[in-house]
Amino acid sequence: MFKNYLATKTDLEAIEEGLKTVWKPELNFVFRKKGLIASTVIVSYDSKYIYLWIPLREKPGQYRFRKILHNTTIPPEHHRGWSAGVWEKMEQLLPASIRKASKFAIPRIGGGLLKPFVTLQKDMGLEINPYTTKESYLATIVHEFGHIYWQQHKLWWYSDKKENLRYLRLARLLYAHPNVNVPQIPFYLPNIHAVGEIYAFCAEYTAGTLFWPTHCKNCDKFIQWRLKNLLDVEAKTNLDRVDSVLEPTKYPHDFSFVFGKIVLTRYPQLWPVILTRRPSLID
Repeated sequence: MFKNYLATKTDLEAIEEGLKTVWKPELNFVFRKKGLIASTVIVSYDSKYIYLWIPLREKPGQYRFRKILHNTTIPPEHHRGWSAGVWEKMEQLLPASIRKASKFAIPRIGGGLLKPFVTLQKDMGLEINPYTTKESYLATIVHEFGHIYWQQHKLWWYSDKKENLRYLRLARLLYAHPNVNVPQIPFYLPNIHAVGEIYAFCAEYTAGTLFWPTHCKNCDKFIQWRLKNLLDVEAKTNLDRVDSVLEPTKYPHDFSFVFGKIVLTRYPQLWPVILTRRPSLID
């Protein structure tokens, strides 16, 4: 359907509107450490060009626009969605300065343009689909920045070399000298990666509450319908044999619908701090 589609001014302006939203003061508590998202490159595309919004280091929240030619056929699924990260084939076409950088040094988010996104979402034929409007498109961009912000905290593995060496040296010492007192240091545990999906959901929902109430209402309607189905399935599930519908590694979006709404309601201002806090055995 979009084999020969070329971006319109409306398409490009929608992405720029989404970027401006991320940097609005109302979302400062969501993206409190702005440096964690400041180097994020935004990637979109049509049948002929890859469009890049490259952050200006000296002007956080401002971007340099660039487009480069490509001759790659883009599957529909990459037009109708966005993600924290870029489709592998598209990644290989990015400038070397971006492509060769780690995804922590230069994070990237990418996805389809407004018209393909909305049109293909409508064509999915879902009974209820909250992602068929411009509002939902803008909210999706905020959602992906939520992913980047959480990922930049590096909570799902032992990412701090200094701490790792301290744990290793302490354990080695205790094996050699069992009677040595263990110092009062925090023992951090990796968080599960799906918590990032909760963060992204909360970022999107918070932005929706502030700027796009119709999108929030559409999400509420869809999620209530989805949860009704999940309740029916879970009630009949033998959890000794089958995973719960809440299993985050299999159903991260359902996981985020449930726990995202709970944490947003219980901690409307503190959820960004709670979700980026490292689990610890000893405080």
